[in-house]
Amino acid sequence: MVQKKKMKSSEKIKIYTLVDNTAGYGYQGEWGLSFYIEGFGHKILFDTGMTSLASENARLAKIDLSSIDVLILSHGHNDHTGGLANFLKYIGEVQVIAHPDIWTKKYVRENQNSFEYIGIPACREELESRGARFHLTKKSFKICQSIITTGEINLNNSYEKIDSDLLAKTTGKFSSDSMMDDLSLIIQTDRGLVVVTGCAHRGIINTLQHAQKMTGDHRILNVIGGFHLYKASQERLDWTIQNLKAMGVQKVSPCHCTGFNAMVQIYQNMPEHYQPIYAGSIIEIEAGIGNG
Repeated sequence: MVQKKKMKSSEKIKIYTLVDNTAGYGYQGEWGLSFYIEGFGHKILFDTGMTSLASENARLAKIDLSSIDVLILSHGHNDHTGGLANFLKYIGEVQVIAHPDIWTKKYVRENQNSFEYIGIPACREELESRGARFHLTKKSFKICQSIITTGEINLNNSYEKIDSDLLAKTTGKFSSDSMMDDLSLIIQTDRGLVVVTGCAHRGIINTLQHAQKMTGDHRILNVIGGFHLYKASQERLDWTIQNLKAMGVQKVSPCHCTGFNAMVQIYQNMPEHYQPIYAGSIIEIEAGIGNG
């Protein structure tokens, strides 16, 4: 558990999108994702984008990166970890929460005979020399009473399958990557759960159901992040939207690997719940401490 100042009974949670595939005026975008989150006495960096752009956008937004007290990596792909080394120049020593499998050698299949490395671009020793203090766990990590990570997420349906083009290389051989390192952040409030995802490789509905089961709270106030639906079949998209609506999600902010087609369909089916985000955007949530 990260020690920080005493939490207020009620306050404003702020979620800044530091980098995404799209960007607002004056900001830059890339294929990657990074969020800066303030709430309940903590300042959290969730993912770091592909390059230094996320930290550059953060400084443009006048965010004091040296005040960040915990850093979370949703998984080990380079579009979420590539900016880590650059961020550490400004943050200094910081606890980095992640799954042990972030260090798996990760690849993507471009065609039958071509594979591209998409794992963490920097070695662990280099990152530790810059101040990263890795806390690697398969279980949920408690940042404070109201903020936890999901830990490993089970696959509980036939629709949300791991992308077959995502591979891991061990002992010189390629195999399917189960993406067990995929995790999300849960913020528990008196109005329901705020769930922040990286790519939701283990499935966005699986992730939300996992959060509900962990906390005992079935109210989804906000779900924000990548849903990895850019290659999804229409059948899966229909099923996902049906479940988002059935779960009573109050606000949905898909981005990054969700894909344009999926985002359009989510908006068309849930227009009153859709809240767009992009590099430079800020979501503010008035909420009190939940039951965590």
